Amino acid sequence: MPPSGGDHFGIGVSLTFGLLFLLFLLYLSVVRRKKIGLGLYAACLISILLMGLLELTEGGFISWIISAAHPWVAFVAYLGLVFVFLKILDLGLIEDYFIAKRELYIPHVLRLLGVIFGLGLAALLLLRLVLDVNVLALIAVPTVATAVIGFALKDVIARFASGLELGRIIRVGDWVTLMGKEGVITNVTLNYVTIKTLGWDYVSLPNDAVSQTEIVNHSRPEGLTARTVVIEAGYGHPPMLVNSVLMAAAAATPGVAPHPAPASFVHEFKESGIEYQLSFWLTDYARRERIAGDVMAYVWYAFKRHGIGIPFPQRVVHRLPSQNGIAAHASEVAEFLTHLRSISFLSVLNEAEHRRLAECAEQRMYMPGELVVREGDEGSEFFVVMQGTADVEISAGGQTTKVAAITTADFFGEMSLLTGAPRSATVRAESPLTVLVVGKEAMGQVLADNQSLVERFGETLAQRQSALASHRKSAAKSQKQEGGAGSRSFASRILTFFGLAGR
Repeated sequence: MPPSGGDHFGIGVSLTFGLLFLLFLLYLSVVRRKKIGLGLYAACLISILLMGLLELTEGGFISWIISAAHPWVAFVAYLGLVFVFLKILDLGLIEDYFIAKRELYIPHVLRLLGVIFGLGLAALLLLRLVLDVNVLALIAVPTVATAVIGFALKDVIARFASGLELGRIIRVGDWVTLMGKEGVITNVTLNYVTIKTLGWDYVSLPNDAVSQTEIVNHSRPEGLTARTVVIEAGYGHPPMLVNSVLMAAAAATPGVAPHPAPASFVHEFKESGIEYQLSFWLTDYARRERIAGDVMAYVWYAFKRHGIGIPFPQRVVHRLPSQNGIAAHASEVAEFLTHLRSISFLSVLNEAEHRRLAECAEQRMYMPGELVVREGDEGSEFFVVMQGTADVEISAGGQTTKVAAITTADFFGEMSLLTGAPRSATVRAESPLTVLVVGKEAMGQVLADNQSLVERFGETLAQRQSALASHRKSAAKSQKQEGGAGSRSFASRILTFFGLAGR
């Protein structure tokens, strides 16, 4: 029995939609760069071919398909087109619009369930309309059979329901702790949650078991994670000083979030020293151990610069310096002398005066990002770069501008050393930085023995201040400069700062 005219029209419309679906799949693949998959292309092409076959048979161009096969061919073709249509809605509407543009979270499990539900509903309608099958008779499964199937699939159903609930709590890419396993989620399916641990092991956990245990999500709803390290310092160091050094070291460490700021407090008085707890926050949970290690390294360098000792849980036996120790000190002084002789404004000193400064000088190390001096702070130290690089920054109009970079053999801080002037710029370590530090006390001894150096230092400072004025004026035109001061003015300030004005 040949199909009716209505069937012929419906097949023609379906064939047109099939071709449109194929073009849209090509658009999603080529233009939107989506992974369509050969299976979806195959379903679309097979449906189009079957519709074309039905169209040709109804038009009389080829032999009629036998009446028994015709409804089944139409059923498969229509169902294939419905499947392609549902997948296009999933990729084009749900994924592109609701997830990408509206930023709604729709788990992959729920999207898959929507496709399956839509396909099942279409299959029931096609069974009734195309194959003329009594759908109610198919649904009315005997009670006993229903109970047996439900009992057999109870674990699968439980995992499926748990998977839907877990999709609201955890997502792919989150760092979590599940059932004692810590790692990043790589997949959430209908049955299992898969995580990759810190050891790069993949662990699959049943959804129903995960939903019944504690779920710790380290990535949501806040991306910040707090870390706390415990550090001891000697009893001879003021706790408030130690706290400030700890917080500054943590704030300078790469990877530590600026807000909230690091916090430090005294935790306990121990036998060997005072125990401090240093807390800081980070956003990259995957690197938390590495960042915590970097914080500890920054603290070590900061402690060394400030003379803060980390106590040993043992007795300390003091011994007289050995010959090796004396030789090491002599080698260190010789290295300091080499750096000091290369400084232009110290060229007025003789060999004995250079050596006196070298013997009193101190070597310090700074890690990348740490401040050596801060603009506006009081100071009385002079710095020579022994190794590494640093950035010179000034503030003007609420903005910070980098005006120079200093490297090995460069120096800064001579104004603060000789006159006590506030720091005119901020110097921040750009790489691991080693500096030689000369303080006011050492320079005061040199000037007390030879006050004729004061005038010569005043001339050198006046020349250097004049040369540096152009840099500051170009970066901060609105800031008042002091570059025009004469050498006598500098000499007077030097005498006053070192208490030599009345001598």
